[in-house]
Amino acid sequence: MLKRFKFTDKSIKALPANPRDSKSTELEVSDTEVQGLKCLIGKTGNKRFLFRYTYHRRKQSISLGRFGDINVATARKLAQEHRLSLLNDVNPKVARDSHIKLTIDTFFTEHYFPAIRKRKKSWRSDLYRYDVMIKPWLGHIVYRDLRTIDVQQLHLRLSDTKNKYGNCYAPASCNQALMTLKTMTKYALALDVVDEDVCASVKLFKLNNARTRFLNKYEIKRLLNVCREYSNKTIAGYIAMLALTGLRCSEVTHIKIKDVDVNKRIILIPETKNGRPRTVQLTDLMLGFIGRIPLKPDNPYLFASRARGKPLKSARKTFNKLLVRAQINPEGVCLHTLRHSVASNLVSEGVSLRLVQEQLAHKSIISIQRYAKLTTESMRETSETLSNLFS
Repeated sequence: MLKRFKFTDKSIKALPANPRDSKSTELEVSDTEVQGLKCLIGKTGNKRFLFRYTYHRRKQSISLGRFGDINVATARKLAQEHRLSLLNDVNPKVARDSHIKLTIDTFFTEHYFPAIRKRKKSWRSDLYRYDVMIKPWLGHIVYRDLRTIDVQQLHLRLSDTKNKYGNCYAPASCNQALMTLKTMTKYALALDVVDEDVCASVKLFKLNNARTRFLNKYEIKRLLNVCREYSNKTIAGYIAMLALTGLRCSEVTHIKIKDVDVNKRIILIPETKNGRPRTVQLTDLMLGFIGRIPLKPDNPYLFASRARGKPLKSARKTFNKLLVRAQINPEGVCLHTLRHSVASNLVSEGVSLRLVQEQLAHKSIISIQRYAKLTTESMRETSETLSNLFS
């Protein structure tokens, strides 16, 4: 077997385990692309990357991570960073060991957050969950000292902790905080800040994702009527657009004036949750609400907030107020319920799941099937049809 070759994920994966009768515990192979990058294969088939180097005439090595936890590209990047340290006369091991005493808060602030801010669209959600749900309990702990039981206790403790609205965090919110911590820890493992993923064995809470509450077409009509009469036309238009399009709250919030083409009767959504642009067809009803919205010359957003240059931040309180005015029970209803209601009402009216999928911009039709709730009237008609077969 070749001891020196160009590393690829495929070639590393194909390497056989070190023979059990071998005198050496691990078999070592070298990368021809980056000097000093090694892969060690154990007798059980486990593989790990290593960087060997000489510093002040003394041979040393530093672990990069296990294959599977990191890939060849990441191992090469780490090895190149260590080589750069050597060029600056810095021992890579000393630089690495400075991470050993990193607290979770320091790691998030100096390493994880700067990384996700550049590549993750929902970085604000991660920042919020960390600041509010993770930092108060775990931020002070040295990351290498974090234990699985600490993660488990955080997950359970959050379910008994009250949020800013005075309610205990829902299981879904607890799971989101746990997923943020899991992703952080995987990143810390890849950077050799921690030696193991202590979050991996902590299970998420089981959720009941079945949607049981949506607004029927009569409730939507009443809601639109009170929106027309409401004094704040910006918030009223925002709520009406949610009810009439099925767009996500964030998508409607960030609509800019330049993205609205009244002549072509479309709105351009430059980037959805799926990362793809889409257009929304405007109807006369939608244009009626848009036409009432007062535009601000110093604000690019259609639904502008009072803060200069910022979009509308929240309409939750107003939404609850309008629900009461429309004689709609607000229990179990949130702004996202309007998106669910669009799908449910379209399906109840006989619109195909494929078209509903397009309207809501879901990648998979499986995501739409959970919205396919039938109204009581539709279910009654089905029962009548079945009875008529035998009468």
